[in-house]
Amino acid sequence: MVKNCITNLRHKEFYPLKGTGYEGFIRGYFYVENQYVTHENFTTIYESGLINPSEIATWNGEFALILKREDEITLVTDKKRSIPLFYSYDETNNEWLVQDHLQPSTSMSIQKEAAEELLLAGFVTGDKTLFSGWHQLEVATIVRLSEHASKHAYYSYVVEKESDSIDTFADELAHILHNIFDDLAVRLAGRKIVLPLSGGYDSRIMALMLKEKGLSDSIITFTYGRPGNGEATVSKEIADRLGLKWKYFAYDKAMWENLYKSQEWKDYVLYACNGTSVAHLQDFPSTKLLVEEEKLDNAVFLPGHSLDFLGGSHLPYEATIEKQFTTKEVVDFIVPKHFRLWQLSGGLSQENSEIGKSVTQDVAAYTNLTNERVTSIIDEWNWKERQGKFIINSVRVYEYFDQDWSMPLWDDRLIYFFSKIPVNLKYKKYLYDYTLHKMYPDFYTLPQRPGPENSLKNKYGLLYPLLRKVYRKKKLYRQYYDEPMEWYGIYPTYKQYVQALSFKRGGNKYEQPYNINSFIAKDMIEMMEEMTK
Repeated sequence: MVKNCITNLRHKEFYPLKGTGYEGFIRGYFYVENQYVTHENFTTIYESGLINPSEIATWNGEFALILKREDEITLVTDKKRSIPLFYSYDETNNEWLVQDHLQPSTSMSIQKEAAEELLLAGFVTGDKTLFSGWHQLEVATIVRLSEHASKHAYYSYVVEKESDSIDTFADELAHILHNIFDDLAVRLAGRKIVLPLSGGYDSRIMALMLKEKGLSDSIITFTYGRPGNGEATVSKEIADRLGLKWKYFAYDKAMWENLYKSQEWKDYVLYACNGTSVAHLQDFPSTKLLVEEEKLDNAVFLPGHSLDFLGGSHLPYEATIEKQFTTKEVVDFIVPKHFRLWQLSGGLSQENSEIGKSVTQDVAAYTNLTNERVTSIIDEWNWKERQGKFIINSVRVYEYFDQDWSMPLWDDRLIYFFSKIPVNLKYKKYLYDYTLHKMYPDFYTLPQRPGPENSLKNKYGLLYPLLRKVYRKKKLYRQYYDEPMEWYGIYPTYKQYVQALSFKRGGNKYEQPYNINSFIAKDMIEMMEEMTK
């Protein structure tokens, strides 16, 4: 007999399920064999509730599932971790606790290792959370709770590559995109659609596809930042060309100062963090204003995450070279890139630090480290950790203002497609950009095949570390004034900003903050520590 399970679900769209021999909750939707599945028909399709991992792997959607049977409790997340789930074992009452949120309390304690990860990366890796005894479900994971907890990853991004011409792949990608937006058009029929339109390739393809599917009249596009910033200019040009409603929200330092001091910001941080990720700052003010001005009621926000990543934008040139790599070389591609919100004065040891050991363990699970395999491992780690924990968590801002969301550019069909693309077509998004040009030549330029010249490390050779250091130092002291989003205004004066550029914690000195999330992570951890005293 399974231990008792207490569920504490915050979101109103976790709907109850009751089938033969099981009960539970589901939030979201998925497609299986061209059938659209929600809480309304789940128990009809899965009457017994007995579902094996290979079947779950075929589900394509945005969902989280909790099933309670007499012998075990099953928790499932989709391939994006779009809807978080957490679990813990309560020894006092001999029962499992399952929640869709985590908030600090005096009964909780902070895990030192998790706090270090969040401070340096902006997210907590693996199934850890900031809070001792609490675990998170990772992307594409099934957790079974009985006498003990066991977890199973039902999908891996590391697969064999396929070989074909760029035009054949481009035609396949275009077909997939049309199918995705055909499904989206049906799913969102009659609803207000809100598109954050940066003017970049991802948001632009969404605007083009939505218009082509006949949804123009339902769309509001918006952007934000310092008046006259380049991103807003391009955004308006795209919206005007497509005949879409466009709104702009001006950001300035005074606005950020007031927001960052407000109780509303603190409440949002508690809502969005869940002990796993930095709360997103960027579109919080614009979303708040847009909801108020347009009187939005459960509108669907469509952020452009993260086709540029799937398309290959995060791959370093050095990992594309044809050779056999060592585990250490692969770890070197991951740790400096993802754990850089702050620099430790003594450096981050990849051999002796817990972070380095953890990433090494992840990479060591793989053999035959060719460039094709290594680039897949790099992307898989990014997908499971930064994308699934931090980037996708940005949708919490829409939830906070009682709105809905969907991420069509994270559709499983795109995950499957790009996982099979060889690195020579994937590096620097070559195939992705080529496809967009082929689909909409008036909106995308024909890309040039990238090569060694795209690597700054390769271009500048031995001078690269010195030049990078000089560039970052200069940027660090200029970004208070130069940042087009103006968000360093969270510090009222330049002097206060400079004073915040380093601090000491646990005997270590932290310096050279990478971006705005560096400061947010530090302040957020301090707030969590204060609330768990």
